[in-house]
Amino acid sequence: MKTITAHLQSIPPYTPSDGAIYLAGNFNNWQPGDERYRFRANGDGSFRLDFQAESETLEYKITRGNWVAAEGDARGNELPNRVFKAGSQSNDLWMRVESWTDLQAQAGRFAANVLLLHPEFQIPQLGRTRRIWACLPPDYWSGRQRYPVVYMQDGQNLFDNPGAIFGSWGIDRALNRLFLNGRESSDAGRQPIIIGIENGGENRIGEYSPWKNARHGGGEGEQYLDFITDTLKPFVDEHLRTRPEREHTAVMGSSMGGLISLYAALAKPAVFGMAGVFSPSLWFSREVFQLVKDRPATQAVRILLMAGQQESQTMVGDLLDLYETLLEAGHAEDNLHYDLHSDGTHSEWFWAREFEHALQWLFGERPDHAHGISNETVRFEVNRQSKELLIRVSPYIREPQLEIRDYCHNRQFRHALNGADNRIPYAEWENCIYSVRLLSEGDLVFSRRVSLEE
Repeated sequence: MKTITAHLQSIPPYTPSDGAIYLAGNFNNWQPGDERYRFRANGDGSFRLDFQAESETLEYKITRGNWVAAEGDARGNELPNRVFKAGSQSNDLWMRVESWTDLQAQAGRFAANVLLLHPEFQIPQLGRTRRIWACLPPDYWSGRQRYPVVYMQDGQNLFDNPGAIFGSWGIDRALNRLFLNGRESSDAGRQPIIIGIENGGENRIGEYSPWKNARHGGGEGEQYLDFITDTLKPFVDEHLRTRPEREHTAVMGSSMGGLISLYAALAKPAVFGMAGVFSPSLWFSREVFQLVKDRPATQAVRILLMAGQQESQTMVGDLLDLYETLLEAGHAEDNLHYDLHSDGTHSEWFWAREFEHALQWLFGERPDHAHGISNETVRFEVNRQSKELLIRVSPYIREPQLEIRDYCHNRQFRHALNGADNRIPYAEWENCIYSVRLLSEGDLVFSRRVSLEE
């Protein structure tokens, strides 16, 4: 008699959450729904089954209780029987299901490294449940190394699935590209596990802000953040091969998800060492700026701010105000990065396009991409020898004006600019830290802090 331990490492993310999974073969007369051969969930998206078998050669298939719903290949087609020859008294079977034959239309929709980690994960802080996804690095199953983790909001919009009604970030494809591009480099091990937390639908706004808005609600953000740090993260660290330290843990989101991600980095820097903040809904509550001021940087947190110039009228100005407020609160400039893209809109396609760059910057790579406005809209440098600011502005910037704020003496200067090189002497107001801002028709579009000390 042979002892068999069957390990089912992953199943398709679209697998119905209310059904059971079975092993059927020559050891149980090919009964597809035999309760004795029902897999038990491990809680991390994988399953296990222990049983005894007399035959040394096992033939078998995985089913959901009947032969219509059997495992299929990558395209949902029927597979031949699996065959395993048992050797020693104790044997381990390692398997993954690529598709189900009765759900062929959904086959190939998800990458093999996308898992439904839990269909109804409890949120005890709010008395709700939530679906949790995981996107694993492509080499996760082939090694034993541990990986950083990024906790992302709006999990149903991260992958190509029917729940992504506003479009998909294509996170699975992006991770695969980064893996292929970086697998020969020393940075390959920095590729993270992505944990996608689905939003709560009608509870989304409430959960994504710790502050209340008179018109839109909110106010549950603190409890939601406690759920991530005190409930979800311990579960993920226990069931996946993670690097749990703060310097290997990031949080990321867009819009209201960007707001709660920023709050997470500020409120719990002992947990999150990085934050990707895309098009944050800073309009929702100005209290976020007060939070930055009240929470001086005691631990280094890398924060990436990203927005598009085609979003709301206040987005660019608010983002630059946030950037400067973070600097004033003691966040090192090397740990802050912002991008304001001229074509960016408040939409998934824009955030998806910038995701790879954001991931690379957050995890320590320095891609050839200076922060600021994209597409060579403005070039800025300090010539210390001639004591001049050298500024070139694109002719597409209308009515450009330079505003310089002197933090040492509470002074402010303004200079009209043109499309050619602009040379502004600064000898009379040097030896200080300044905020250099570019305005277009009165709207703030660029900001950079510089020190003009000798």
